[in-house]
Amino acid sequence: MTSTGARINPAIRQLRCSLSGKAVDAEGFARPIGLCSCCPAPGKPVIVDYDADALRQAVKDRPPFGGDGPGLARFESMLPVCGVPAEYWADVGGTPTVPHAALSSRFGVDALIKGEGANPSGSFKDRGLSVAVALGRACGAERFCLPTQGNAGVAASLFSARLGLPGCVVYMPDGYQDSIYHREAAFFGAEVRFAGTNIAQSGKQMREDLRDELASRTIVDVSTFFEPGRLEGKKTMGLEIVQQLGVKALPEVILYPTGGGTGLVGIWKAFSELESIGMLDRSYHRLPRMVAVQSSNCAPVVEAFHRGLDHVEPVVSKGTVADGLDVPGAIMGHGILSAVRESGGTAVAVDDQEIRDETAAAGRLG
Repeated sequence: MTSTGARINPAIRQLRCSLSGKAVDAEGFARPIGLCSCCPAPGKPVIVDYDADALRQAVKDRPPFGGDGPGLARFESMLPVCGVPAEYWADVGGTPTVPHAALSSRFGVDALIKGEGANPSGSFKDRGLSVAVALGRACGAERFCLPTQGNAGVAASLFSARLGLPGCVVYMPDGYQDSIYHREAAFFGAEVRFAGTNIAQSGKQMREDLRDELASRTIVDVSTFFEPGRLEGKKTMGLEIVQQLGVKALPEVILYPTGGGTGLVGIWKAFSELESIGMLDRSYHRLPRMVAVQSSNCAPVVEAFHRGLDHVEPVVSKGTVADGLDVPGAIMGHGILSAVRESGGTAVAVDDQEIRDETAAAGRLG
């Protein structure tokens, strides 16, 4: 990446710990960033803060969001890495946010759907992993790894391949052998391994197996929130919602299926950054209420929210048909809860039978 002109965005003001708020030494961006060192191991997620004046000028010079070209290039001035070759992420994002008349009629509200299946590997994970891989490479990373229950592993493998890097090391739970996710990740050159019954157990095994490589940073862990690029990529959903609907027509509520919660936190970060540069003003623009939705079989965020906690305590998952939500802990639980509460939102759990029933109903509605 560095040889093709990619560089760290000069508008970055600082890195900081998401929990303590303390500044994190970027080490000149000569090494991948990872988690903070100020909190007990393994650390907490690191947040990228930008200089508001620099962002304001970039947006003024190249509206609406300070970038040119297709895909995520439109938001380049608000992302941590810039100068990325256009073809790298030209097909990422730009997904439609469209009203759905049948759903609206069914629930008595104006319902809109953001169709993230239009991303190149078929999911919203492409947003976060494209930025994470690009940022990691710009900081000197040579190979990536992560545990996954599907889409994230495919996305990390895709963008590793686009940079010509060695295959991403992907850990999946047992039982995912020869799944569509296994086959897709392998198609993009991933080295796929299997361990445990869920993503938490897969991740634990991955960190044991790759302890030396992770310590030396010859392999970089791009798990959910384990480095700041994934959050930065996910915030582009929020930027697109504003771009597509306009500041005067933002939705009242955003329902977000919540596993690790990167997208929910990212969307709220986008709104906060746009507010910091004057594009959104809560005096005039009602910001959406963020709603975290989980399966009742694995609902650590919901439990923490309703107990009034400021952090998420891990639970024992009972397993859920919504496998992407089978995340029994949340390293950014404090950030999820903060976004939900600051927005005036809530957290709700849905039992698996209702998930099956409503999925079937949604299918019948097209």
